[in-house]
Amino acid sequence: MNIFIFGGTGDLAGRKLLPALYRHFKANRLSTHTKILSIGSRAIDTNEYRKFVKENLQLYLNAKEFEESICNSFLENILFLQIDFNKPESFQSMSSYARDGKRNIYYLAVSPIFYKPIVDNLSIQKLIFASSSIIVEKPIGKDHLTSVEINQALAEHFNEHQIFRIDHYLGKEAVQNLLALRFGNIIFEKIWSNIAIDHVQITVSETLGLENRGSYYDETGAIKDMLQNHLLQILCLVAMEPPTDINSESIRDEKLKVLRSLRPIEINKNNQQLVIGQYKDGAINAQPKTAYINEDGVNPESLTETFVALKLWIDNWRWSGVPFFLRTGKRMAEKKSEIVVQFKSVPHNIFDSKIMQKDNQLIIRLQPEESIKLKIMIKKPSASGFYLQELPLDLLFEDYYENDHLDAYERLLMDIIENKPSLFMRRDEVEEAWIFIDQLIESINSSETSPSKYNAGSWGPSGSDLLIASHDAKWNNEED
Repeated sequence: MNIFIFGGTGDLAGRKLLPALYRHFKANRLSTHTKILSIGSRAIDTNEYRKFVKENLQLYLNAKEFEESICNSFLENILFLQIDFNKPESFQSMSSYARDGKRNIYYLAVSPIFYKPIVDNLSIQKLIFASSSIIVEKPIGKDHLTSVEINQALAEHFNEHQIFRIDHYLGKEAVQNLLALRFGNIIFEKIWSNIAIDHVQITVSETLGLENRGSYYDETGAIKDMLQNHLLQILCLVAMEPPTDINSESIRDEKLKVLRSLRPIEINKNNQQLVIGQYKDGAINAQPKTAYINEDGVNPESLTETFVALKLWIDNWRWSGVPFFLRTGKRMAEKKSEIVVQFKSVPHNIFDSKIMQKDNQLIIRLQPEESIKLKIMIKKPSASGFYLQELPLDLLFEDYYENDHLDAYERLLMDIIENKPSLFMRRDEVEEAWIFIDQLIESINSSETSPSKYNAGSWGPSGSDLLIASHDAKWNNEED
């Protein structure tokens, strides 16, 4: 097997892909015949590139994972090829490695503008075979039209089952455990609907700013950068109907149905469904943070949103009347990604009216640590009286699977190697998501909605609190 990494000297390769492949190599999950061929435009040789790989492994692996002898063996399987993506003849150097009969995996860890020339040149050099696979990163386009163009460029040379569109959120243990929780436990699946659920919250918050991506982000914003892929993918897994098989196309079929059931957002003066924001000066962990408009590469008059909160409705029988609240933003109070399933109140309170009765919550934390927490009411030990207390039932994955825990890219790469497409986005799914996002952006532009300012280090604009308060609820901003 050959794994070709286009963009092999880039940040994604150094920070995620190579450490993930090292872990697989160390655990003997890769064939001894597997070659990793990194491809870039730099004028360096294989020895120089191996030094780059070793430095990144030492930087991004923890001390227990990195072993000098294993690293040296791993490096022996790595080669570097200097290739100009726009020149077909430059791809000839791949011919001695990418042969028919071998499994060739092409990972495009590069800007989407290079997708078409790369696949065209692979085809010109006859380097695409029935056993080949190609992996592309988000964003798949910047709107519906460009996503169709990218997908069509891939489809000209690869069949749909050969294309893996990756969203690393779907590789997180807690996200996949959402499927196990729902479909492996009758106690949850029986109440996973408007019968027992009041509302659902999905939060992906970051404390980071632009991290030298100012010019890119100013053209993109939170809606395209995070909502279009990560949040909508999580929403689909929460709301989808039971698939027929965990390893079948059925999962992707059910996710597509959720996207097609999303009620279009109509923005009015009251903005009861959407709030956008942009961070201003503030502080995080007592460290001052500059305003978005003062970041390098950002237009000082920019109206690009760095925060978005939505109230969504899924128009089907299961979720009729249940709002889904989604929010994501940069420079927020805490870095976390989580799903909060808020259950309804008990139909009749048998306890003293003075006793505080809280409704059950299921909190699925995706990061920084992966965990599942179910908040329930119990009787507090007391010599007199009947007092209720809310306590959590906690499952912190690292407590049970410290040595078996896989990084998201580690897991997804193995799914690709084993040809398991369930947790990757299908073409129709990507394009349907963009149809919803395009409609949302058009509605924002036509209503001339501008982002509200929020302090760096806060939980976003006050309007987002009012948004969820309209349902007599509040965001889960608790810190563990």
